[in-house]
Order: sequence, then structure tokens, then C-alpha cells
Amino acid sequence: MAFILFEGLLFIFWNYFLEKGCYQKTKDAYIAAHVVRIASKVSGYIETLLAQDNWEVKKGELLVKIDSRDYMARVAVADAIRKLAQTEWLRIRQLSVINALSAFNYDLALATNVMTRSILRLESLSLGYTNIYSPIEGKITARSIEEGEYVSEGQYLLSIISGNHYWIIGNFKENQLENIHPGQQAKVRIDAYPKKWFRARVDSVQRGTKGAFSPYPLEDLSLNYVKTTQRIPVKILFDDSQKFDASNIGPWMTATVQVKTKDCKAVYILSVIYSFITLVVFIILFKIIKKNIFKNSHPTTTF
Repeated sequence: MAFILFEGLLFIFWNYFLEKGCYQKTKDAYIAAHVVRIASKVSGYIETLLAQDNWEVKKGELLVKIDSRDYMARVAVADAIRKLAQTEWLRIRQLSVINALSAFNYDLALATNVMTRSILRLESLSLGYTNIYSPIEGKITARSIEEGEYVSEGQYLLSIISGNHYWIIGNFKENQLENIHPGQQAKVRIDAYPKKWFRARVDSVQRGTKGAFSPYPLEDLSLNYVKTTQRIPVKILFDDSQKFDASNIGPWMTATVQVKTKDCKAVYILSVIYSFITLVVFIILFKIIKKNIFKNSHPTTTF
């Protein structure tokens, strides 16, 4: 019974040791998602706030309503100017039929009519921007505004995480990329769910290192005596066939990734063979050590 248990332990050891060569692993990985940052195109006081943290919203749902009274007044003024310009344009056009005015006055009236129409259109757009709608379906996060607060043009208001579509960015070392290709099977373990491995696959490999597109200056490798290993981002998609609760998963949550780069069918056979050989070696060594101990414990006496 002890030999069977010891053989099982040896099999587990060799299987774990040999299977490591079939995978490329990294703990430098995180979850990514489509995140839309919402900002205001006009300034004003927030009249109504219909968005709260972690709320689910639909596409086209009203999120924020900015006080529109100033913009309604601007539209009224622009419309009055447009009507005046249009009336003047109609009068000038009638006079142009009998050649009672110069070409310059005709062109000036025409340009004024077109300009006032454009101004009215711009003011109408500004009035429409006082209502901020959700451009996608998702969950609200990082809200930084309150009802009654004054917001400026271009000011950040909140973010929306798109639906339940997430993927993994695994940063692998340069020397790990030789056998990593799109389409390979992978396993992902999210730190928030440490007991579960999720099925995934490699989607693509970024052409360039992790720091190549950073806004900060890159490290000057020519000044280092020790060469620094760079990291290459690899995009990994979850398997759509598996179902799991993604309600608590969000961007920048850390994860561990294993990419299967080799066929591991022979690993189990080699594990059995190596574990058997190891067991035989242990038995032989045990017998040799036991024999030597027995000899040393019964010394021969001479007369």
C-alpha cells in the first residue's frame, strides 16, 4: 500500500514537472474592457442627475440634464436674427429682378441669410447637448459629479463599462513568445476567483513591447550593463461557450495566464515511466543503504 501511495506521489510530481514545459505562464496580466468616458460638450449647472454608481444603463438612456434656459434663450435670439435676415433676403431678391441694386448687396444678403441659418443650427445643437445620453449599454462607474454642480465644457463626468465583454492582456517576456501564436488554448485565473480556471484562447500578439507606446520616456538600455527583459502584451479572449458570473469583474483586475504551446499527450505516459524508474531507483538505493547499515551494526570480531 505504501509503494502504491509513493508511486502516486511520484506520478503527480513528474506530471507537474513535465506539464510545465507545455505552457507559458505569466502573472503580469490584467482584465481589459471597452470603457467610454463621458464628458460634457456644454457648460452649466446640472439640473437632473439620473446616473448613480454601478447602475446598469441602456443605450440612449438619459444620464444627465444640464440647465437649458440659457441655451433656449440663445436659440430664440438666433431664430429672430434668422427671420430678419430671411425677410431682408426676400426683399433683396425681388429688387434684383428689376436690377434695382448692385451685385454686392445681393451677395451680402444671401451670405447673411445662410450665416444666420448656420448660427441657429449651432445654437440648436448646443441646446441638444444639455441632455447627455448613454452611447452604449453597460454599467456606470467612477462618477465624479453631483446634482446642482457646475460643469465646464469638456469636463469629465463619468465612465461606462460596456456590457459583459472582457478580455485579458497578458504581458509575456520576450523569450516566451517563440511558441505563442493566435488560436492557442489558454487558461486564466482571476485573482478575485482564485479557485477557478477559465478557458480562453490567444487572440493576437502586440507588435511592440509594453513600454514602446508609453507617453513616458523609455529606458535607455544602452546604459545598462545588465540587459533588461521586455514584456510583450498578448490579447487573450475568454471562451464564449463557458458561462460564469461577470458582474463583479472589471478592468485592471489582476490575473494569471497560462498558454498551451505544446501537445501534452505524451506527458502522462512519460510521467508513468519516470515515476516507475524513480521508484525502482529508490528501492535499489534503499536496499543498498539498509545493507550497509546492517553491516556497520554487526562488526566482525578478530581473535
